Amino acid sequence: MRKLIAMTHSFAFRKAFTCFAFAVAGAAFFWAALPARADLDIVEVTSPKGIKAWLVEDQADPMVSISFAFSGGSLQDPKGKEGLSHLMASMLIEGAGDLDADAFQQRLYETGAQLSFGAGTEEFSGSIGMLADDTEKPLELLSLALSSPRFDEKSLERVRSVAVSGIEQTSKDPDRRGGEALSAALYGDHPLGRHATVETVNSIERGDLVDLHRRTLARSDLTIGVVGAIDPQTLGEVLDAVFGKLPAVDKVAEIPPPAVKYGGKVFERAAQPQSSIVMVFPGVSRKSEDYYPASLAAYILGGGMAGRLSQELREKSGLTYGAYAGLESNHGWGDLSAVATTRAERAKESLQMARQVIGRFAEDGPTREELERAKKYTIGSFAVDNLATTSSIAATLVGLQQDDLGMDYPDRMKELFGAVTLEEVKEISRRLLAVEPTVLIVGPDKG
Repeated sequence: MRKLIAMTHSFAFRKAFTCFAFAVAGAAFFWAALPARADLDIVEVTSPKGIKAWLVEDQADPMVSISFAFSGGSLQDPKGKEGLSHLMASMLIEGAGDLDADAFQQRLYETGAQLSFGAGTEEFSGSIGMLADDTEKPLELLSLALSSPRFDEKSLERVRSVAVSGIEQTSKDPDRRGGEALSAALYGDHPLGRHATVETVNSIERGDLVDLHRRTLARSDLTIGVVGAIDPQTLGEVLDAVFGKLPAVDKVAEIPPPAVKYGGKVFERAAQPQSSIVMVFPGVSRKSEDYYPASLAAYILGGGMAGRLSQELREKSGLTYGAYAGLESNHGWGDLSAVATTRAERAKESLQMARQVIGRFAEDGPTREELERAKKYTIGSFAVDNLATTSSIAATLVGLQQDDLGMDYPDRMKELFGAVTLEEVKEISRRLLAVEPTVLIVGPDKG
């Protein structure tokens, strides 16, 4: 899922997993924050073997941060083996080449580098951060982890036990159960509608990890972003050393967008004093021409305390603790979700009022003042959210490439959002919010 440059955040309950989705190793240090900036000097570097990366060279930065992503993610998990991609993310630091898990992690610790891998919905990603004057050993470990993971049975059983324990623990969370039921109602038997369980994780064998690794980690759909004290020539050599051993072409299965079923009702009983309400409407894909007006519409409707939902349900009526909306846009599909949390006995009233607010917004759209405020916030927040640290800039470079936005997007986004008209926001609001949403309520039976 493309979160790096999204202007609003999705509040829909996604297929939650466990904390082992991201395997993080190395020294426990934090990147020093840099002044947020949009004037990035990005250059494309092509290695002798043809591997491409976007680079923001900064010789004054003592660090080098590399982010990368492959096509894949949880959409590639075979039916009955949900959780496989996340398990592989954890296993990549559990030994590689001649180094078993203990030796690998000890050597990584000694380098002081920070290495992580993760599986999203549509991608398998990773990053490494290291001191600019001491990159050789960290990069050797990264290369080993990517090209020669061991997937030792002993390590697999240990990582699996952590994953199973996490699933068992979170299965007691009604919001987690509600999110899974909501995904099933929306997406049916599509991979988005399935989730990892104790049974699916226990069914995963070493051969499944080997097969997924072989299919997904290849150079053909690899995007890389690099920031820090490294010049283009050196980076070209690094790209070949780290990624050059990977297969040339991946074997990622083409997963069609889901045929989303809107209009369903889901209730998850929970013995708690409050209720959570989620309404999911159609959204737009990241590459749709409607992305920019849809993003602004979602922000006006529920982006923070100034949003219509929060103003009407919280500030004026005192019905909710908070009410928000967000757009999640992916490749080929998207959702627009509205969320509210309230006292259980007022859940029905809160849902009715939320429907009224959304209905009026769909019919009338925003005011010109609301639109201008949304544009100002969206444009202004981009640098703060995405360009504040070396690691966040590197990740943003990857996202820009994945979404084909171009090197000049940080400058062009002001023009792209600024050009959106009031009528365009009204039209997309009518189109998306006129659909009967799928509704989830998590809470007690009251009301």
